[in-house]
Amino acid sequence: MKQRTYRICIALVAIALAFALLLGLAFANVIIPVIAVVVGIAILALCRRRVTEVTEDELSTILHGKAALGALEITILVAAIGFAALMSFSSGGGSGWGLATYDNGSTKVYYGVLSISPILSVSPLDLNYESYSLYEGSYLIPDPANLTFDDVVALDAMFAEGHRIRDTARAFGAALGMVTVLLAVLYGAFLWYYNRKYGA
Repeated sequence: MKQRTYRICIALVAIALAFALLLGLAFANVIIPVIAVVVGIAILALCRRRVTEVTEDELSTILHGKAALGALEITILVAAIGFAALMSFSSGGGSGWGLATYDNGSTKVYYGVLSISPILSVSPLDLNYESYSLYEGSYLIPDPANLTFDDVVALDAMFAEGHRIRDTARAFGAALGMVTVLLAVLYGAFLWYYNRKYGA
C-alpha cells in the first residue's frame, strides 16, 4: 500500500467515525461510537502495517509532528465546544406534564420537554431566549380506575422517551469533556517526558 492510499484510508475512517457519532446521537446509543472507534483503530493499524512506501527523514518527522499537534489542538477545541453546547442543551429548559379528563371517564396524560436557546435581537449583547419543544407525548387511559399492565408500560415509555433526550445529550457532553481533559493531560505528560529525555 502506498502513502497516498493510506491517507485515503485515514480520511474514510474519519468520515465513518463522524457518521457513527451522529448515529449514536440520533439513536441515543453510546455503544455505536465506541464500537466505531475500536474498529477504526484496528483498520488504521492494519493499513499502517501494509504501507510499503516508507520514506522517513527529518522533514517527514517534523511534518508528522506538526500534523499531530494541529490535529490535537483542533480536537481539543472541538471537544470543548461540543462539551459546552451539549451540557447547556441538557440543562436548559424544563419539562412538564398535565392531565385532561373526558365525560366518558377516560384520562389523557401529556408530557413534554422544552429547551431554550439564545437568540440575538439587535446587537450581540442583546440576547433573548426562545423556548422550543424537544419532545411531546400523550397517552389516553380508557379507565383510570382500572389501570392495565399495558397502560403502565405505555406511560413509562412516554416519560422515559422524554428523559432519554436530555440524558443522551448529557452523556455525550460528559464524554466529550472527559476526552478534552484526557487529551490535554496526555499532551502535557508527553511534553514533560520528552523535555526531560532530550534536555530541552
